[in-house]
Formats: sequence, structure tokens, C-alpha cells
Amino acid sequence: MKRLVYIIFISIFMTSCSGINEYEQVHENIVRLDSCSYEMEYKVISNKNENIYKIKVTANTKDGYMVEFLEPENMKRIVTRYNEDEAEQENTTIKDKITIVDTERFDYNVLMLSNFKKIYMQQDKVEINKLKSGNLNVNLFVPNGNYYFNKQEIIFDVKDKQPIQMNIYNEDNQKTIEGKIYNVLLEKDI
Repeated sequence: MKRLVYIIFISIFMTSCSGINEYEQVHENIVRLDSCSYEMEYKVISNKNENIYKIKVTANTKDGYMVEFLEPENMKRIVTRYNEDEAEQENTTIKDKITIVDTERFDYNVLMLSNFKKIYMQQDKVEINKLKSGNLNVNLFVPNGNYYFNKQEIIFDVKDKQPIQMNIYNEDNQKTIEGKIYNVLLEKDI
């Protein structure tokens, strides 16, 4: 009997020590968001209407990030490239480019997971919470946010700990942007 109790105790101990837990996996994936690619379908919610967009984002630490509109049709093929010094917007259909040198206002774009990672790493304390669905979420306040962009929430899939949803809330805690994230490739996969 003592032997059985000892074996059960050792088994429980060994399984609890095997590998990193799900919270550490989410943390590790957030740390890797500097270099990633993903698609996002998001809805911008206002008091008058809702607009739906679909974008493809590619980000890496040395080049900044690029956003390509996939939908709606009238914005399709508009590509914006951001780096530290400037932002360049191109309509690839007509080969027209606009360069914006004063990019200070683009310091924090709420749709960029790489920006979320920067703010996450600057926090003294961050809570990763488990939702009823089993998924995990992280909430951060938007730096220099305004009434409409006050808090950002990223939800991570329970299985692979990849980001699957992004929500932005206003100061009254009402959703202003709701986005579904898919086809995520983190730096080692790109």
C-alpha cells in the first residue's frame, strides 16, 4: 500500500513538473510577436454603424510592419508600410505612393500584435486570465489612448496558445473594435 501511494505521489509530481504551463506558453508567444504574420477580420463599431475590414499584417523587428487591405473591395490592394522613420502608403493597382514622414502618431496602432508585445513587455504586472471557454486573455491599457481606444484585449486559443481574437474598448468599457485573428505565423515559422 505504501508503495502504491509513493508511486501515485511521484507520478503526480512528475506530470506537474513536465514542461511549461499554459500561462508561460502564452507569455512565450507574446514575446515572439515582434516578427509575425497574420490575417485579421475586424469590425469597427460606432454609434452610427459598423464597418468590416480584412487585413494581412507582416511584422519583423528590423523592417517594421506592413498592412495590406484584403477587404472591402474599394480598399483592396492598399498597402501601408511602417518603419521607425516614416509610413508609406501605396495603391498597388495604380502604383501610386504617399510617404508620411511625421510618424509619431503611428507609434501605437491597436491592430498590430507587435505593438501589443511592446506594451506588454513594459508592464510591471500583467494578468493572464482563463475564460469560461478555456481560452486565455490578456488586457492592457492603450498608451496615450483616447476615449475610443482605451483598453486592448487579446484572446489566446486554449490549444496552441496563439492569438485568435483582439478587442478594443473605450473608456466606458464598450467594444469599439472586434477582430478575429487567423493564419498566425510567429517568427520561427515565417
